[in-house]
Amino acid sequence: MPKQMQAIEAAFPQPLYARIISAIQQHPDPHELADLFHELARVVPAPTPKGADASHHSKKRKLDDDGEVAGEHVSFEIKDVSFQIPARKKLKLQFVVQEQDSRKAELRLQNQQTGAIEHTLPGDQIDQAFCLPVPEKQQRQWNFVLFPKPGATNPEGIPYEQVVFTMSEMPPVGASSLSHQILESDTFVTVTERELNRILSLHGKRVVIPDAVEFASSIPQSHRKGEKAYHVKAHRGSKEGYLFFLDNGIVFGYKKPLAFFPFSSIDSVSYTSVLQRTFNLVIAARDSEDADAKEVEFSMLDQADFAGIDDYIKRHSLNDASMAADRRAKAYNVNKDKKAAEANGDAGAGDAEDGTELQKAEQQLQDEEDEEEEDYEASGGESDGEGEYSDDDAEDEYGDAGDEEGAEEVEHEEDVHDE
Repeated sequence: MPKQMQAIEAAFPQPLYARIISAIQQHPDPHELADLFHELARVVPAPTPKGADASHHSKKRKLDDDGEVAGEHVSFEIKDVSFQIPARKKLKLQFVVQEQDSRKAELRLQNQQTGAIEHTLPGDQIDQAFCLPVPEKQQRQWNFVLFPKPGATNPEGIPYEQVVFTMSEMPPVGASSLSHQILESDTFVTVTERELNRILSLHGKRVVIPDAVEFASSIPQSHRKGEKAYHVKAHRGSKEGYLFFLDNGIVFGYKKPLAFFPFSSIDSVSYTSVLQRTFNLVIAARDSEDADAKEVEFSMLDQADFAGIDDYIKRHSLNDASMAADRRAKAYNVNKDKKAAEANGDAGAGDAEDGTELQKAEQQLQDEEDEEEEDYEASGGESDGEGEYSDDDAEDEYGDAGDEEGAEEVEHEEDVHDE
C-alpha cells in the first residue's frame, strides 16, 4: 500500500491526490480502489510545478523499484511524531534531501497508514525555528515550532503552514539518520535539533532555544521542583497561551496561529491594567517594513514575572519607540560597524554616529525641560514665595540699589508715604 500511494502521489496534483486518498479510505474495498489508481498513475505524467521544466520535473518524480522518488533521499526519519499544527495527529517526520543539490532539503509529514505526504515545508522557506519546553507537563517534553517565511507558497500557490510537533527526552528508538550517528546519550529532542540545525545552517539560521540569561520565570514549577520555567501564561483575547522571551524576539503559542515578534518588527512594548496580581503587556509591531505598527495586547500576566519581563524589555530597548528604526536597520544589516567604516575610510559612518550623539544630547535637554515644566505645573503654577512682597522684589521693580535713578525713585516713594 505505501508504495502504491507514493506512485499515486507522484502522478497527481496534491488537491486531486487528497481526494483520491479520501475516496480510497471510504471505499468498501480500499485495496481494490488503490490498485485502480495505481494503474492510472502508471500512465499519467507527473504534474509540473509553475515555472518548472516539464521534462526535468518528470525525471525528478520518477519512482525507483524500491518505491522512493529518484533524485532524492530521506536523510532523517522518526515515526509516530505527535503534531499539533497543521493537524492534531501522529505522523511520520522526514527530512528529504535532493541528491543534485544538498541545499535543497524539505520537511515532510507522511501519513503512516496510507503513505500520503500530507504537508511539506522546504528548508529554504523556514523563517524561524524554535525548540520550546511544553509547560505544565509531568514528563519533560519540547515543542519544535517552525514559522514559514511570510507569503511563501508551494508550487500550487497554497501558503505553507506553521508546524508544531512534540518530542520527549526519551532515547530515540526507531529514529534513523544518514548524516549523523545517533549516540547512546541522544534523545528525540537532541537528534531532531541537530538534524534541523543541519538544514537551517545552509541558509544562515538555527534552532532558537530559551536561555535563562534572557528570561526565566520567577514562578516555581510545583510539578518539577528546582527547574526553571521559561514561559509566562497569558491571554490573547479569549485564547490562552504562553509567552517566551528569547534572544531574537517574543513567541506566543501554542494555539493556532502562533505569533512571533522579532526585535526588528517591534516599535514599542508597554504595560496596561497594572494591578496587584496581574498586568497586561501591549506589543506594537509591524508586519512589514512599510506597514503601520499594530498593537497586540496580552492580558493576565502574573505580577511575579513583571520584574523579569521589564528587565528583558529594557535590556533590548523595546520600550523605546525611537530605537525601532535602529533595530530594523540592524536586522537588514544596514548599520555599519564604526571601526570597520573608519578602516575603510568611510567618514560618512562617523558623521552619522556624531549626528546620532547630537540627537541624543538634544533629546536629553528636551527631557530636562519637560521635567521642569511638569514640576512647575504640579506646583499650581506658583514658584516658591510667590505672592509675598519683599525688599528683593522692590529692588527688581525699581532697579538695583546701586542705580542712581532707582534710588531716587525709592526715596520719592518714601517721602510721599510720610506725607
